[in-house]
Amino acid sequence: MARSGCGWCGFALLAAVCVPACAQPTWNDVPIATVPTFTGTKTLMLDIFAPGPAFTGRRPLAIYVHGGGWQGGTHNNNASFLLTLRNQGFVVASCTYRLSGEAIFPAQIEDVKGAIRWLRANAATYNIDPYRIAVGGTSAGGHLVALLGTSAGVPELEGTTAGGLEWSSRVQAVVDFFGPTDILQMNPDVVFPPGGSVDHDAFNSAESKLIGFNQAGQGIGVLRANLTNPIPPYPAKAALARLLSPMTHLTADDAPVFIGHGDQDTVVALKQSRRLRDAYVSAGLSVSLTEVAGAGHGFLGASIETSARAFVVSELSRCRGDLDRNGVSDFGDFLAFFNWYDTGDLRADLTLDDTTDFGDFLAFFDALDSGC
Repeated sequence: MARSGCGWCGFALLAAVCVPACAQPTWNDVPIATVPTFTGTKTLMLDIFAPGPAFTGRRPLAIYVHGGGWQGGTHNNNASFLLTLRNQGFVVASCTYRLSGEAIFPAQIEDVKGAIRWLRANAATYNIDPYRIAVGGTSAGGHLVALLGTSAGVPELEGTTAGGLEWSSRVQAVVDFFGPTDILQMNPDVVFPPGGSVDHDAFNSAESKLIGFNQAGQGIGVLRANLTNPIPPYPAKAALARLLSPMTHLTADDAPVFIGHGDQDTVVALKQSRRLRDAYVSAGLSVSLTEVAGAGHGFLGASIETSARAFVVSELSRCRGDLDRNGVSDFGDFLAFFNWYDTGDLRADLTLDDTTDFGDFLAFFDALDSGC
């Protein structure tokens, strides 16, 4: 099959389509930050959808991150498969980020992390429970949410977008639909069938643009052939490519992830999702991968979207004190908390400030006292 380096042009259009049918946000185009771009500045915005009036008090939050090859797509009215979680009492939001034509990586992940911190800092305004946040994304958005799930507290990726630095960018659940996970292996991971419709190694590919290695004679393929070359800019670009991968940052406190990928995807090879699944399994972390027979790079079907939403509901309904994930707050959680607290393990960071301190101690006993 013929391939081009256009960088997922067709899917950039698909990513801008509202699925399900567009709904009007309760709060539309909420500005959260002004960030620098190659040519000036960009105002980052959120669309926020409130749950129905029957749901009161602080509600869990689900954030959608759009796809489009990191170079297209929009947050506008585009909460995608997460939108119907409003019917189960969720606040739902959709965020924007700098595209690769505006700034190279890590600007994209910094902006999404900034949106999470901003929403936590403004949780009272939007009736959000800042301790229960899930994220979901498709394609390039799938990559960004997978990276969110593994990179909380990584200094090179946090940035200062939208402030709120007293809050963590940590999330409690991740839904990744067909997101890239290792840009250096995008072409090598292609198998026939189904083959590949995009040349990810090309100098003008979406991946090459994302790391700013997109001039003639450059590209991901050239970089992969020069990973040990000490001559600039190879070391810096190789480091950036590694920083992009969710697998680079895996730690024991990472969020559980639900992955969906079509076995006929010719844009992002299925092996990319298998890489993430295998890394999670090796690390002893919670992960599931559903391979959808006959599906390509796009809609995976109503059934898997329903399963993804059920996963989000299950994870965000979990008691804060249920540290050993057995469904209740009990003596096993007591032992786990104090072991992690004594060693500074961020699994004991119940206040989500990326430290273990006395506030976490109080939060844990509050959870035990309340039974949740």
